[in-house]
Amino acid sequence: MAMSAMLCCAGETPQDEEAVQIGPESLGLEKPQGVADVFLTGRVPAEAIEKIAAHCKAWISLLIPSEQKNEDKACLQALTSSGLAVEEHPLNPDTDEAGAQQLLEAMDRLPRPLVISCASGNRAGAALLLSLAKQRGSTAEAASQLAQDMNLKFWTESGPMKDWVLKQLPDGKEMAAASLKQKTQGAVVQQLFDPVSSTFTYLIGCLSTKTALLIDPVLEQQDRDLAVVEEHGFDLRFILNTHVHADHVTSGGNIKKVRPTVLTSIAEVSGARSDIKLRHGDTVRCGKLELEVRATPGHTSGCLSYLMQPSSGYDGPGMIFTGDALLIRGCGRTDFQQGNSEQLYDSVHSQIFSLPDETFVYPAHDYKGRNVSTVGEERQFNLRLTKSKDEFVKIMSELGLPYPKKIDIAVPSNMMCGVQD
Repeated sequence: MAMSAMLCCAGETPQDEEAVQIGPESLGLEKPQGVADVFLTGRVPAEAIEKIAAHCKAWISLLIPSEQKNEDKACLQALTSSGLAVEEHPLNPDTDEAGAQQLLEAMDRLPRPLVISCASGNRAGAALLLSLAKQRGSTAEAASQLAQDMNLKFWTESGPMKDWVLKQLPDGKEMAAASLKQKTQGAVVQQLFDPVSSTFTYLIGCLSTKTALLIDPVLEQQDRDLAVVEEHGFDLRFILNTHVHADHVTSGGNIKKVRPTVLTSIAEVSGARSDIKLRHGDTVRCGKLELEVRATPGHTSGCLSYLMQPSSGYDGPGMIFTGDALLIRGCGRTDFQQGNSEQLYDSVHSQIFSLPDETFVYPAHDYKGRNVSTVGEERQFNLRLTKSKDEFVKIMSELGLPYPKKIDIAVPSNMMCGVQD
């Protein structure tokens, strides 16, 4: 899967050293926070064109014909003469889905560094955000979070382009009714949502062998989950738990009653019942797909994250399923089930933040309609885990959260794979 802009952590240097030399002050370009190789701009002065052409490889103009001035046409001609790949994709709040798709394809196809231009830079910001959101399969709420963190000007200045972006994306408030799906040549990754516990369940299926697994299934959603498996024609082989949940009961034990060949798994250190006891460094193989087991304790002593990277059986982006260890702009609490704030901080930084920036982060929960993030985003924008360890420990000690309503039922049940004898 081709990628447009890549997110970098604060202070990180993009691979293209020359691109760093392009600055808003000298050339009139805006480098959005966290984006390495895409620049946004309004109209640029003629004297800046030569310098821009020396450092960039492509240019997209979003101006519609009625707003083009002679100097705009001259600018594009000069950029073309300088060897840049130049394309025009008119964009305004009336642009339809087909026009938006053509723009996104151009952004994905053109070489980097890329400049996106319009009259003021606002539409350029909208185009960048939509590209990032579509590539990740973001909900409108997840895209909104990213726009705020990147401080995109068009987002803070509420207007028609903000509404245009939102209508191109699924509504996070409707996640329970419409699951979100990533599909590549090798795999299907489908995100399902339980609105009562705000829990994400993930179906991962190997297309070549038609085998599949579920991560963190919820008891009340068992029929839905098995129906989705059937819709894809998959043979369910594994149920992976990221930890002993306190806010819902797993359906693993009940699924085994109707599908005896399914194998359940959880961290060995958790002490919970399962067919497979997993340790850090283990590999779960489902058809041609492989998930690396990474121990990420701290929320509980037995938390695991599952990492799927591109391989011979899968050509999509890297993905890590983080359970409650890392949430979108947050993390799991640490005040029960052998939780430890220092341990959680170390786990996330060593086992998750060490991954490539573009790795997708799929958490076990979200309470604001968001559904996906990236390692680069969380390393740069996470409100808790960007702090020092001492600051993080202090923040966690002062959360003062009430215990989950189902903790007295969920924890004992989940220790028994969701089934009480």
